[in-house]
Amino acid sequence: MFKEYKSKPITRMAHVITDNDFIEQVGEKEFVLQTEVGNIEFVAYESPEIGDYVVYLNKDDVYHCNAKVFAERNIIK
Repeated sequence: MFKEYKSKPITRMAHVITDNDFIEQVGEKEFVLQTEVGNIEFVAYESPEIGDYVVYLNKDDVYHCNAKVFAERNIIK
């Protein structure tokens, strides 16, 4: 009934949240991350924390990913 499909390898664009960043909640699920080089608007369904990631897919899809899930799905060095 189910057929296996291989995933395409991709490279993600992401920013790891550091203690130098400032996170402001501006809506129910909308946040602004203030970094040393600029601001990033993103959505989050759980509270973003230091060590988590903000992932950029395109200008309309920027989202929070917790550190554990990001490490499971990506190679981090």
